[in-house]
Formats: sequence, structure tokens, C-alpha cells
Amino acid sequence: MPVPRFSLDQGHSAEIGTGGQTPALRLRALVNLPWAEASTLEVGRSRRTQLEQLLPHSAVAGAVTLLSRRRGAELPAARWERGPFGNSGRSAGYTCAIAGPDGTPAVTTSVMLALPTTTESSVVASADVLIENPEAWAAALGPGWNTQLGLDEVQAVLLAAWETAAELLPDVVGDPASLTWAAPPTTELRITSEQPAHNGVLPVLDALVDLGPLGPNDNGPRPKLAVTITAAPAMDRAERQHLLREALVHMAHAFGYFDAETDVL
Repeated sequence: MPVPRFSLDQGHSAEIGTGGQTPALRLRALVNLPWAEASTLEVGRSRRTQLEQLLPHSAVAGAVTLLSRRRGAELPAARWERGPFGNSGRSAGYTCAIAGPDGTPAVTTSVMLALPTTTESSVVASADVLIENPEAWAAALGPGWNTQLGLDEVQAVLLAAWETAAELLPDVVGDPASLTWAAPPTTELRITSEQPAHNGVLPVLDALVDLGPLGPNDNGPRPKLAVTITAAPAMDRAERQHLLREALVHMAHAFGYFDAETDVL
């Protein structure tokens, strides 16, 4: 496996599972797993059942629960349902939704694993956290709480989403350690604003995430930040956190935050 490196390249499956969605904010970790034996894999029933049992206790579920807990509310990401991506011997997808008092979706967490298709040769695993509606989330939290995410919270969610997509989801097709690579695996991390305003323009991320620690941006605010990491997906949490910080600095520099350094993350 080569030394980890960073880029802005995206794979064919960068947008997988996003059709029809327009969240105010998406935090995504998508892992491309180009296993040589991918055509022989399948999503087994017993391993699917095991995944269903583990999802409420997963890293991404804990990170989402903590977002509300830090704002004084106990809104756990505990109830996971199949869908909406389709489940079969070649795919697994689950969603956990937290709603506002009137039932409006507020925060949604989704995970998905898809085996290769005619257009994609890699196994793809993803974990997304969507702030669907900040107003609905604020209503669920109670009065006086700010729904803007701190950069530290974004890091915690991306770390947990990456860990879930890289370590938990691949187990649904067997033992990843027994498989060999046909190409270097990659992880795509994204922070995106996707809910257009009335004029059709996407709001800038600064309204949803406090990007102040990254410093000024000479190119102006933007609705999307992304970075791709080429590295083996399995690693301990300390190594993953270190790599995440390096990747976010690379991303920040590429998108105009020239003063960003790892010590502010």
C-alpha cells in the first residue's frame, strides 16, 4: 500500500445515493474498495443482521447523537431502517432520521454499501450525515440553541463517518483482511451545502459551519469543500484522526484557506 496522499480527484460513485436529496448540509465519507475478488462477493443475510444490530452503536451514530447532546437535547441516532437505497444480495442501505416536533426531517444519517456494477468496478461504502432542516432541528433541540456546526464537530462527524464506512460496512460482505487490492483504495470526504435558495443559488458553507479557524479565504465563501485520501481504509483511530487533519488542511489550502494549519483543527 502506498504512502497516504491527498488530491481533489473524485471517483465515478462520488454522488451515489444522493439522488433527490437537498439537505442544508451534507457531511460525507465515501470509501472506494477496489478488491480483486469483488465479483465473487455478496451481502450475506447473517452479516446483514449483524450490521443492523451494530448500527445504533456505530461511530457515526454516536457522533450524530453527540451533536444534539452538546446542545442540551437527547436525540439519539438509535432507530435505523432499511432503505431508501435498496437492499439485496449486492447492496445494503440504512437510514436513521431525527425529526422536529411537527415531523419534519431534521437530521438524517445514512449508510450504504454497493457491490460493483457495469459502470463501477469497486465496492463502494458511504456514511452521510445530513442536516436536512436547521429550523426543524432547532425546534427539536428547544429554545436558545445554535444549529451552526463548529469545525470541531464537523471533524468529529467526518472521522466517525469515515470509520463507519471503512471498518463497519465492509464486514457485511465477509472478512476484508482476506481480500487483495486490484488498485489503491480511496476515501472521499465532502462538506456540501445542497439546499438552493429561492433564487436557485446554493448558500455558502459559512452559514452552516463555523469555518473561522481555517482563517480568511481570498477566493470568497463557497458551497462545497472536498478532499480525497489514498490510503488503506483500516487503521486505528489515532492514525485516522491524524490523517483526517492532514487531509482537511490539504483541502483548505486547495479551496483558498491558505493560512489553515493542523494545529487549529
